[in-house]
Amino acid sequence: MPCDHLGPEELFAMAEEALRRHGLGAERWSGAKFRHGENLDGGMWASVVMEAERRGDQWIVTRLDRRKERLPESEIGLTMLTSPES
Repeated sequence: MPCDHLGPEELFAMAEEALRRHGLGAERWSGAKFRHGENLDGGMWASVVMEAERRGDQWIVTRLDRRKERLPESEIGLTMLTSPES
């Protein structure tokens, strides 16, 4: 059964787009960490939180948290947790 939330490939693409907007080329992405939260409607879960980290030249999902409670507006969307410049 397919998931009704954002998948890893979509999260990776959004993270790469955000890094490009910050003027960072792919050679500088290692160490970047992102979080994406979303609320769902009509499914088994009320919300999902996914986190990913760039390790070398690969993205790794480091957290997938499906919740029965909805997220507050402040936790919805993409957030850069750690910049590769940090």
